[in-house]
Amino acid sequence: MESVRTQNKVKLLFEKLSQPNYVMNSYYADSFINKISNTSDPEISNLIGISFLRDLVTDALQNTNTYHNTVNVFLGRILAIVAKKEQHFNKILEKREEKLLECFNNIDSDTLNPSLKVAYLEVAIALATHNSGISWILKTELWKKILSLYEKTNTIFVVRLVYKFASEFLWKMEDLDYENSLNAVISYITKPILDLDFSNRVYIHTAEKEDEYCKKFEPVLQILFNTLQAKNERAHQKNRIMSILLKDICLHTHLYALADRIRKEHVVLLIMKLLFSVYLLKVFQTKPYFPGVTYVIEDFIELTALYFNAIHYLIKRRNVVLVVDFCNICNTIWRAYTNYFNIELTNDEKNGKLQNQMLFIYVVPLLVYINKSNKRSSSTKNEWINEFITTFVHSSCEHTARAAYALRDLIMEQDTLHVILQSVKRLTSYRDHLNDTQANLLFKALFFVVSEYDPTDYSEFGNMEVEDLEVCEQKVLVMTYIMDTILTLVKHYNIKWFASLEVICLNSVVHNILTKRPNLTCKFVVAALGVMTVTVKKFLPPNLSLLMDSQPGSAMHEIGRLIFVKMHDMHWEIRDSALELLHVCTEISYIKFTPIQKQITENKLIPVAATIAFNDHEPYVQVSALKCVGAACRVTPMWEQLKEEHPNLLEQLVAMLCNNQEGIVRKEACNVLSEVYQNTKLSSSFKRTLYEHMASSAMSDFHWEVQMSALKFWKIVIQSFLTDQGWLDGTFPPMTFARESRKIITLNDVEIRKRLLRVLDDLASIGCLTVLLKLLHEDTEVEVLEAALSIAEELQAILHQYKVPEIVVLADGEPKSMAELVFHVKDDEHFENGEDISEGSTTQSDNVIEGIIKADDMNLLASIYQERMSLGNSKEVNDVSPKVKLVKAASPYLFVHYMDFNDCKNVIKQKKEWKEGIRSVSSLLDDVLGMYESNEEANSLDCY
Repeated sequence: MESVRTQNKVKLLFEKLSQPNYVMNSYYADSFINKISNTSDPEISNLIGISFLRDLVTDALQNTNTYHNTVNVFLGRILAIVAKKEQHFNKILEKREEKLLECFNNIDSDTLNPSLKVAYLEVAIALATHNSGISWILKTELWKKILSLYEKTNTIFVVRLVYKFASEFLWKMEDLDYENSLNAVISYITKPILDLDFSNRVYIHTAEKEDEYCKKFEPVLQILFNTLQAKNERAHQKNRIMSILLKDICLHTHLYALADRIRKEHVVLLIMKLLFSVYLLKVFQTKPYFPGVTYVIEDFIELTALYFNAIHYLIKRRNVVLVVDFCNICNTIWRAYTNYFNIELTNDEKNGKLQNQMLFIYVVPLLVYINKSNKRSSSTKNEWINEFITTFVHSSCEHTARAAYALRDLIMEQDTLHVILQSVKRLTSYRDHLNDTQANLLFKALFFVVSEYDPTDYSEFGNMEVEDLEVCEQKVLVMTYIMDTILTLVKHYNIKWFASLEVICLNSVVHNILTKRPNLTCKFVVAALGVMTVTVKKFLPPNLSLLMDSQPGSAMHEIGRLIFVKMHDMHWEIRDSALELLHVCTEISYIKFTPIQKQITENKLIPVAATIAFNDHEPYVQVSALKCVGAACRVTPMWEQLKEEHPNLLEQLVAMLCNNQEGIVRKEACNVLSEVYQNTKLSSSFKRTLYEHMASSAMSDFHWEVQMSALKFWKIVIQSFLTDQGWLDGTFPPMTFARESRKIITLNDVEIRKRLLRVLDDLASIGCLTVLLKLLHEDTEVEVLEAALSIAEELQAILHQYKVPEIVVLADGEPKSMAELVFHVKDDEHFENGEDISEGSTTQSDNVIEGIIKADDMNLLASIYQERMSLGNSKEVNDVSPKVKLVKAASPYLFVHYMDFNDCKNVIKQKKEWKEGIRSVSSLLDDVLGMYESNEEANSLDCY
């Protein structure tokens, strides 16, 4: 029935589209296309699978000349989805072949709208997925018109789809064994390259002529590269495409000749990466990959030779950045194929060389910079660097070393700082294509570069490096990129101390730079603090804690002072990073690294964090500061110090939970209060206050994540109450200690039921049962419903396990139904910031109005502001009231009865279905049909 309604709505939509001058809104067009592209949805699959939508599109194509351009684009994109099914395309072809030909014949027109070109290209790509589409494209030679688009000026979206069509078209012909057609198409694509007269050495002799020819063959190179990279899963098989390129056309020979004559750097790089792809795939043509097939280093001899020859060729062109880019691309291509097929060479040592030699050339600029800028008096450090370079060279082959020395000489002749800046910029893309071995090698090189930026001289005299205060801006930028890359490496790769011992020293080096270098950029400081955070968390073994107190002057000994300074920085990003470092230090000081507690307490870092939490203007900083407070409540010295500095801390946290405007801050305040409840001893009066506000937050906060945090608190409370009654590791033990009688008692069924009834009564009195029932009964977010149901069911299971519901009775005056309970849950009326509406507040409001009437124009705004501030500040923190008050709480009887006789899971299921329904095609069609009205220029929207 629902599918019939959807079809009727689609039919109405197509009737709208046929109206004169109807304009299709791009938002709804994109939404509808995205919906019907999801064929995994049964509703969509049914809509596309039958002939209904196909017939509507077929009929609509007849009058495309009368439609607005936006409607034609919309119809073209729907046609692309429908035409993916071969039987649908054949039916459309029977009725509208002439119309399709007319559309595609205009695709290369300069006057055709780019959006319409994109729509037609999507149709062409859809046709390239099945036999009938391929046959029709070949018969009509439409592929020539489509491929000719790259010869003209088009948008990037059109060009990308042309490349995608070429790739899909070629590989589908490969699958269908269209050998002759495949030869013809590849010859047509490569014709601009094949037509060049390479025998004439001065064939391309001017910049204008080079530009002219590059416009012709650069798109060809892109098409070929995209085609070879598009089907990794086909690379392990022999295929006709590679055979034609290698044997029939001899593409690699033409590419070599072309590279020898082209001066444009980006074109040269494109040629070289295409050559690398061709020679890599050539290996799989000679020795196809199948499970169990192993490769040896000799299989990649040609590829390795090409690699080194290309590097030397690019070095002769005297462009270091081009060499770096080529190495980056080669490593990316190599990793893509070796990871996909999980290729392992039989010789592990040679495997390491093959991978490392791709990285080594990339690291050469870093090594040159280290040697050139190394002016330290410490001979030990020089030995470390020289040993690292020697080891790195020995880990590669002779050809790599020769290429590295040639590149070194070139860099030394140029502006080293500029070269390394361009190199480290590219690290941001390179760092995601490494294995752990490469990551460790790259980390070492980066560490030595950063250590050169350390102003401390590690000689026996401990002198400071003498340097001008005006630090080169370019040098700071270099170090910023390097520090950011180091942060990525230590975060996402397995940097091991026995493979990279330098990681143990990283914390000290970064600390020295932060404390002794002036004029550091905000981005550098943030990355440096991030590096310190990771090193403290990952690279400080517990046994080093024995050395903490005996190492004054070390980075760890002064880390507290550094955090203190950065917590007061004017940039909020730096304050936030410093608080993240403090949070990690606080957490590891609890058990793993206890001596660091002294650093935190001596510098009063937790009290400062609390001050920031309550006063900073940036919510993200407040959240980070609150995390530090929450972690500190488990460490007694820190918590005691915090209570001394902030005697009203708990009340301030409650006020933040109630009144802060940011949901993320309220959520974190809720988490902190939960930590405090678990790890500290609270007074009975404050517990009552906390219960009231947590109940209010769980039931009334408009940010669902705050509600979730409040429910986690209530789960902790339930667990705490059960533990007080002897609950241990998910069950009641045979015996327990009774606090009331101070005796060991036996926990039989009667005693357990008595204790569970006590737990239920206590939970009812503090509002916990009311929270759970109200959330389950009323309309709220699905996530909150599921969390509340999970807690309630867990408690219900325990009660049923010991047959408690059988003995629960309804007492006089208790709510008998949910309707009665909800009636006694009252929203506390507030005046903006929480003032109760009373006679006093009314008088204040009257005074404000009177002041407005009597104020001068110039002083009106100032007087209103001062009056409002006095109203807002007149309330003490202790007077903060919960937004929801419980006149009567849910009883144990109501809880048990509700859980037993209501199918809450079905309610959640229906709510999920409803949420999915408002995102369905039918709902989207309701929006389109209800909101659009035809207009000559555009469609007006009727707001709901």
